[in-house]
Amino acid sequence: MTDKTILVTGTASGIGRETALLAAAEGAACVICLDVHDENNEATAHELTKMGARAIPLHVDLGNVDQIRAAFARVSAECGRLDASAHIGGFSWRGETLDVTVELWEQVMNVNLRGTFFCCQEALRIMYPQKSGAIVNMSADAAFHPIYGFALQAAGKGGIVHMTKTLALEAAPRGVRVNVISPGIVRTQKAGAERPFQPALQREQSPPDDAAARLADQTAIGRYIAMEEVARAFLFLCSDYSSGVNGDLMFVNGGGYPTLDY
Repeated sequence: MTDKTILVTGTASGIGRETALLAAAEGAACVICLDVHDENNEATAHELTKMGARAIPLHVDLGNVDQIRAAFARVSAECGRLDASAHIGGFSWRGETLDVTVELWEQVMNVNLRGTFFCCQEALRIMYPQKSGAIVNMSADAAFHPIYGFALQAAGKGGIVHMTKTLALEAAPRGVRVNVISPGIVRTQKAGAERPFQPALQREQSPPDDAAARLADQTAIGRYIAMEEVARAFLFLCSDYSSGVNGDLMFVNGGGYPTLDY
């Protein structure tokens, strides 16, 4: 990532923050930090500056397309180019399908699916003229491993995967790569995350009472995935080391879930 300019969404905390810090550690010259939680996003930018990178923290609600467009316009104006764009920010909601309202659907899908699409669109506007660049999106294993109560999450994150593959086909002749990562079960800390109310699940057959506590044991690897492990995958796909990888879905979950139910 030496001397590259990278944009990362969701940098106030969690995997987004880890990816931004790792980019600076790997030599990125400029890291644009997009998040709706300003205080923590500024803290991330401060850390990046101490590491020697230029940091540009921007307030962006991924559910607001105007804010997304304004942020990428500033990148174009101030940096002149964009080498990589990692779209990590978003949130999940778990609940009964019958409890999903139109308002909730729009809130979750606007941030996860629509927000990712328009981040891709704006990144491509910058990358196409320079005939280079890498975009990496964020999916979720709930789109591939059915988990009770995650129908809404599966719809949005599954859509991101198929959108990514189509964008990769479009972008390839123009020198741009588009890939997607699906992280496993990760312990993350969200900065001021505000999720809609999640009613209790009403299941016909509930898992054992200690299933959630034994969540790591239900993975093939037998442990949680570390945020840095996912960040490394993002940096790989953003870097020139993955120059031949395009339209790929990369699982970072340690091998799947033989018995997942919680």
